[in-house]
Formats: sequence, C-alpha cells, structure tokens
Amino acid sequence: MDITASIEHDQIPEELRRESSVLNLCVFCGARPGSAETLSLAREVGHLIGLEGHRLVYGAGGSGLMGELAWAAFRAGAEITGVVPRFLYERERGLSAPPQNSAITDTMFERKQIMIDRSDAFVALPGGYGTMDEVLEVVSLKYLNACEKPLILLDDDNFWEPFEAVDKALRQRGFVDDRACRGFEIAHSAREALDLVAALAPLADRAVQETRS
Repeated sequence: MDITASIEHDQIPEELRRESSVLNLCVFCGARPGSAETLSLAREVGHLIGLEGHRLVYGAGGSGLMGELAWAAFRAGAEITGVVPRFLYERERGLSAPPQNSAITDTMFERKQIMIDRSDAFVALPGGYGTMDEVLEVVSLKYLNACEKPLILLDDDNFWEPFEAVDKALRQRGFVDDRACRGFEIAHSAREALDLVAALAPLADRAVQETRS
C-alpha cells in the first residue's frame, strides 16, 4: 500500500520536520531556466539538501534549474551523484556542473532506473518533457505498489495544477482506481518539500521492511 496519502504540512510532528537521517534525495527538474522565481527555488532546494546533510541525485546537468540546484547543493556541502545517458554527456560535457560522482548510462530508460533505485525520495521542480516523464514513471510505479518512496511536487506559480487535474480526470473517467492514493504530495516551498521528505521517507522504508519480513 502506498503510504504517501495526503498529509498536511502542519500535521507533521516538529521532530520529524527537523531531525531526519541522511537521505539520497533525487530531484527532477528542467535543464532550462524557466523564470527567475523558479531558479531561486532550485537554489533553495539545493542549499537545504546540503545544509541538512542529504545527498543529491539528479540528471547531471550544468544548465538551467539542474545547474542552479546542483551548484547550490555543492556549495552547501552535499555529495552529488549525476546520472546521464552517454549521448547527453557527450553533448553537454562543456557545460559547467559541480564536482560529482557520475553514472553514465546507455539509454534514458536506464538513467531513470538508476535514479529511482539509488534514491530514498523524490522532489520534482518544474521542468519539460524529461521531468514529466520521470514524474510519471514514479507515479506509475507507486500506483502499481512497485515503489514506496515518497514523491513531492514542488509547486511554483501553480505549475503542477494541470498535472493534478489530469490525475483527477483519470480517476473520474475510470482509468485509475479512485480508491488508490494519488502517489504524490504537493509542497509550496522548499522548506515544506524537505519537511515532507523527512517525514515520509522513514515511513516508506518501514513499509518496505515490513513487506520483506
């Protein structure tokens, strides 16, 4: 069962908001910059990941939101793993990305698999087709009970509202079981996103252990 049922930020115990184990936190986001506000949000997420001692897993880029996120995490002391398919690595190697452990894959499919397998939780910032693909991959796995890890969509200027509308329409039209949890949470600030991760990731790990026992 997916444990990431809807949870309000003010329902998270204070001790869980601020005290968490070190997590491998995967961030999905765009290689293009978007707005100035979104760039600032990416920097804040990266800074908090490093400040709280987490490790960043991301798509290895040095441009757009990915670059801002990664440099902020690096400057705040985070260990970084960048996962990138070979064809993108060859195309973008000249772009300035921070020092990181690189995992170079043969395909985009393998890239997603490694990012999902190596992470304890996911945060999605705004992005393009690649970001949508990664988010839908995790949502699909969670719907099929093949992944318990939490996914937090970090909303910026109501970016994820259309995504929520699609989820609602799929349920209303009978293509998704309306009894199933939707597989993602919405956060409206970087702080709220990291607090949700801190609260939900241990529950997901506990659920996996109980399934195996």
